[in-house]
Amino acid sequence: MDTKKPELKDFDDMLKIVGSWGRFQILATCFFFPFNLSLAYVFLSSILINFTPSHWCKVEALMDLPMELRRNLSIPIDEITNLPSKCQVYDTDWTQVLARNISEADPSWTKVDCSSGWEYDIHHFHRSIVVDFDWVCGDAWIPSLSQALFFAGAIPGTMFFGLVSDKYGRVPATMISNIVGMISGLVTPFVTGYWSYFFLRFMMGFGFNSCFIVPYMLTLEYVDESKRTLVGNLGLALILTLGGVYQPWLIKWLGDWKLFSWAIFGQMVFVFAMPWVMPESSRWLMSQGKTEKAVKVMRHIARVNKKEVPEETFESFKKLCEIQNEELKNKKTLSVFDLFLHNKNQCKNTVLIIILFMTIALVFDASVRNVENLHFSIYISFMVSTALELPADLLSIVGIEKVGRRWSASISLALVGICMLVTIPAQEYGYITVAAFTSMSGRFFATYAMNTGFQFTIEVMPTELRGQGNALASLMSHFASIASPYIVFSSNLHPHLPFYLMACLGILGAIPGLFLPETAGIPLIDSLEESRTFGKKDNFFWMPLMGAERRYKNSQQESAEMKKTEEVTGASNPTFSNF
Repeated sequence: MDTKKPELKDFDDMLKIVGSWGRFQILATCFFFPFNLSLAYVFLSSILINFTPSHWCKVEALMDLPMELRRNLSIPIDEITNLPSKCQVYDTDWTQVLARNISEADPSWTKVDCSSGWEYDIHHFHRSIVVDFDWVCGDAWIPSLSQALFFAGAIPGTMFFGLVSDKYGRVPATMISNIVGMISGLVTPFVTGYWSYFFLRFMMGFGFNSCFIVPYMLTLEYVDESKRTLVGNLGLALILTLGGVYQPWLIKWLGDWKLFSWAIFGQMVFVFAMPWVMPESSRWLMSQGKTEKAVKVMRHIARVNKKEVPEETFESFKKLCEIQNEELKNKKTLSVFDLFLHNKNQCKNTVLIIILFMTIALVFDASVRNVENLHFSIYISFMVSTALELPADLLSIVGIEKVGRRWSASISLALVGICMLVTIPAQEYGYITVAAFTSMSGRFFATYAMNTGFQFTIEVMPTELRGQGNALASLMSHFASIASPYIVFSSNLHPHLPFYLMACLGILGAIPGLFLPETAGIPLIDSLEESRTFGKKDNFFWMPLMGAERRYKNSQQESAEMKKTEEVTGASNPTFSNF
């Protein structure tokens, strides 16, 4: 065994020695998988819990008649949808109607709003919270507002758990955010009205994002750089997809939203095992000056990965921790405002990436929740919609590298807009299956865009402000997502309005990404000073599949000049060769 004292330049050097991809990383990845289920439950379950089944006004005098007969007799046809009205009923003397054995409604009868409650088609659908509290017609705004409050809660939640993560560690932030989501989900079935429901939706949103992002970051901090894309996307592709695919059939089988809530959110109890399974981030321990604990974690990883590491190596790691801690104390503190004030190019890039990510987040969430406007089976459409995560995640791994971040974001958003526009005539002319297919295609491209946005946002920010810049973009995306339930709710004004809105957002949102620097195939910028010229030499129409030699402006002219120089001097141009 080589006993030479190793030279450690940073944490990654030490990680490679104790093992950056071994049994420990595989176990950590497996333990990270359940947090993908947490994300699926917290993010998607409200679609099923807030689902509004077919409903119509209740007429007490007709309750002894068969359902179809009493509905045809008492419910007028809506002039916009050409379907039985959900909120109006004929007002007539039902005793005389029954006495005369009238079986068809008279369109001249007076129409009034529902006054005796509603009937719901629970035979074909599950019982939702909407059914329990009659949140339809005049109260149909309640489910939409509850979802808006969910995203409103995510804004302070992201800030709070970011502070907890930085001050107290990744493990406490992960546990508290997941416990908040779990308790909110378990207590929700006991709500007595919309005020208590609003509060619990806000609290669930408070834990949303952090319940997944913090353990996501923690896991990637211990994984070899070459495996980070795999580890980060594998859980989303497999476990998030699974968590979404089986939910509609579980609630259909249980038949009641309360049992469904207890069944899924009770599973989040696994988070209590975290202190015994997943160690605290050694990188974070280093930044906090907790050298002994950082070394203890690295010893643990070496044991699990069965690596024999000399004691001198751990001593070198201790010194590295002390040196980096001193450097952090003496380094000038930067704020998120420096992204806007330091130079015009970084300001432009920051503004554009925030607009792009806000648009992507809004389009993505609206396309996910819009399944209820497809006039297709909620269970099948929900399952297919979430199943699209798998191919979209896998395709984005390849597409983002070959097409690039700029064109991936632009093309995918534009395709979302086109798919939504095609859905409108398909719905209007009664091609329900075609409408479902085109809408789901839009959902597919929205997922692709979301994966691009996650990576693009990280890469555009300079390293010294990447954390704060990412947090700002995330906060703004949550703010934008508040509008998504209202896009879905706009179908109450006109059945095609949600599709028009998503189409406009997709097509307009395709523009900002094109004016951002392409980050594929180049090292990430580390400082604000580097950001001054970031992307300025890029060819606007370039994609990675076109080859690196065509990436920069006037590259052909430079290539010709380089060849001419080689002919005269016999030397190569070192600057161009680096491209």
